[in-house]
Amino acid sequence: MELTQPISIAEYVAIINGALKQLHAVVVGEVSELKVAASGHAYFTLKDKQSGDTLPCAMWKFRYSTCGVQLEVGMEVRVSGEPNYKGEYGKLTFIAETVALVGEGALLKAYQLLKKKLSAEGLFDVARKRPLPQYIRTIGVITSVHGAVIHDFSNNLRKSGFRVRILDARVEGPECGSGLALSVRAMRNEAIDVLVLIRGGGSIQSLAGFDNESLVREIARFPVPVLVGVGHHQDVTLAALVADVQESTPSIVAALLGRAWDQASAHLARHERAIVSTYGATLRNASLLIASTCDVGLAKIEQQIVQSRRLMLGNAREILGALAGAITNVSTRITAVTRLIDSNSPERQLQLGYSIARVDGIVIRSVRDVQPGATLHVQVADGELISEIKSL
Repeated sequence: MELTQPISIAEYVAIINGALKQLHAVVVGEVSELKVAASGHAYFTLKDKQSGDTLPCAMWKFRYSTCGVQLEVGMEVRVSGEPNYKGEYGKLTFIAETVALVGEGALLKAYQLLKKKLSAEGLFDVARKRPLPQYIRTIGVITSVHGAVIHDFSNNLRKSGFRVRILDARVEGPECGSGLALSVRAMRNEAIDVLVLIRGGGSIQSLAGFDNESLVREIARFPVPVLVGVGHHQDVTLAALVADVQESTPSIVAALLGRAWDQASAHLARHERAIVSTYGATLRNASLLIASTCDVGLAKIEQQIVQSRRLMLGNAREILGALAGAITNVSTRITAVTRLIDSNSPERQLQLGYSIARVDGIVIRSVRDVQPGATLHVQVADGELISEIKSL
């Protein structure tokens, strides 16, 4: 790239940094200088042990706190990142994104030191481990979706009754530890019954990410039980030690998750067979009973019919007797009411010598009810008398 027009220094620095972004790399060196600022940012220098060349590096607080490595002078490390030119200082700095120890000896030493530290805090105590739910329905899985592990796990997982939430993550090498820690933290937002971290076996170098301190602490405070299925080379990873349950292969993990459901299915099948067997035996016994009853019980059945008829006849007589008594009672009451009506009848009063006087059909109760000249109708027991009122 050739610039034909004059530009400012700031513009040129921006062009430099744009080009430097294309130089992302992984470099190996020995820490020769180190300063961790109060802000949490780490500033260190890497030195080539053969040539003596140096490379100033910086690692920002968030990445340094999750990388799982506490840098020390003389430590050989591998860092990944890209260079950046600071125009205000006139200095080129390699901005590290990941850092990992180099060599099995260094990794093993760091493993032992961190294991001792976390063990003293009680993170590996058996008393703090939680049992898996008996009947798991929803599983959270953190692994690489591009490897054979996820297929092995899926093929061995029970084929019904599970909902699976998969989070793709890098699971290889020391640098993967911080990413795994962030993945576990992200899974806290999922409604799952158990969290599973799986990958195949490998060397201490390839499994070093599962010895990351941030990852171990995220597992320890996860809200539901955590199952880690990571093959190990020499020592069990710290992630497996802190997990509530640990297994060595994804296949065993899948079998463990489905074990309770498989046992329940087998138990149900046994009960189903027992019910069918009992039902069949009951049918056979009933058939035999019916056959024996038909052979020896016809006379008894006829006798029961005769007894039933006699009982029904006796009941009918009792019912008819009760009905006759009720009818007599009603007749007596009707006679009494009839006598009461007759004793209060107007016709009876006429027969006793009383009469009823009417004018224009209206019964006369007072002399004020009629006028002279009105026609008076007087009803007696055997007829009616008609007269005219002359005076009052």
